[in-house]
Amino acid sequence: MPQPFIRLLRKLAGHHSEYTLENRMFNIMCVLAFCSLFPALVFNYLLHYPLSVLLFTASLLILLAYFYYLSRFKKSFNISRIIFAVCCYGFVSLNFFYNSGINGPTLLAFFLTYIFLVAIFPRKTYVLWMVLHVVIAIVLLGINRYRPDLVPYAYASDMARGLDITATYVIMLVFSYFTLDFIRANYDFEKKSAADKAQEITRHNAILEKVNEEKNKLFSIVSHDLRSPLNTIHSYLELLSYGVLDEQEKTDAQNELVELTKNTSDLLYNLLSWSKTQMEGVNVRLQKNNLFQILASTINTQHAIAGKKEISFNNNVDKQAVAFCDEDMLQLVVRNLLNNAIKFTPSLGEITIATKQNANSVCLMVSDNGLGIPPEQHKEIFSLKISSTYGTKNEKGIGLGLVLCKEYIELQGGSIRFESESGRGTTFFISLPC
Repeated sequence: MPQPFIRLLRKLAGHHSEYTLENRMFNIMCVLAFCSLFPALVFNYLLHYPLSVLLFTASLLILLAYFYYLSRFKKSFNISRIIFAVCCYGFVSLNFFYNSGINGPTLLAFFLTYIFLVAIFPRKTYVLWMVLHVVIAIVLLGINRYRPDLVPYAYASDMARGLDITATYVIMLVFSYFTLDFIRANYDFEKKSAADKAQEITRHNAILEKVNEEKNKLFSIVSHDLRSPLNTIHSYLELLSYGVLDEQEKTDAQNELVELTKNTSDLLYNLLSWSKTQMEGVNVRLQKNNLFQILASTINTQHAIAGKKEISFNNNVDKQAVAFCDEDMLQLVVRNLLNNAIKFTPSLGEITIATKQNANSVCLMVSDNGLGIPPEQHKEIFSLKISSTYGTKNEKGIGLGLVLCKEYIELQGGSIRFESESGRGTTFFISLPC
């Protein structure tokens, strides 16, 4: 069927957001029945049918127009289809008597009304319409058989009868074609809409699952990973206040407090930064930056921390390395990567940060020769699914820093990956446009 004609039918039927499929089917069938009966009226007039037949056909046309108006514009679909069903049986029965009974085309048209009714009524009513059709057909055929005087022969010749039956058959065929084609087109449309909705639901479920996992992880952080170090700090402070520790124990406790507060501060900073990105989004301020200059303070701070753990620290960042990035975001990323490297590298180990400039990008590398990342954690390393881990001096890591690293690097138009081997260390590669 030509697309312009399909679009016209859909417009006449009504938009799917306003009308149910049955409602649209009723609207379009009224239009198609009207278009089918109008030629029949002209044909009957040319065959010199009695005035009663012409008036009968004209009445049908008026009723179809009224049903369409009531359903399409007044939106009284239920009333329209009930009145229509009653009229179908009444007009078909009258037409049987006025149009030569079994010798005319009435039974063909009567069958078509069944298709019409099952298309616009719920499936549970199909048996009702079938039973009514069978009963009415038997009654009409019985009258035709036993009271033929009530069913006069209305044709002037056999040719007129043949032409009438042929015309009715063709009209029914055309009407059935357009009706079934419209039904199929709407079925395909509804099927596609259902598939699209299923995909949308699947996508939303995946998002909800991710949100639920992140919520559970946050609860875990708040309920355990923050409470645990705070309880330890509280215990140390109580011991210090009671004065039960000797000087060496006080020094050890103070060093431990410094380490605990630093780790807790880092955790809180990452937690607040990540929560902000989830709730408010992030305002990325990209500009051309010299990496050596913007990372100097971050690298120096981590260098000092590594020195306390007797870890060799190499700063090989090219003084001319340039990247198109957000300064604050990149500092947070590098701080997290260096902090992780220090945690998971034993004393006397080695950490290196370096750059490699390419034509369209710059690669920033943070490597260590520490514990490495177990192979089973590689797939989840940048997600909140990873479980808490402990460094070489029991420093706790929850993986949130790496989640932030990935999100922040991708927001800057870059990418992050890693290479790691258990017991031999890890290297993170950050690629940024320059």
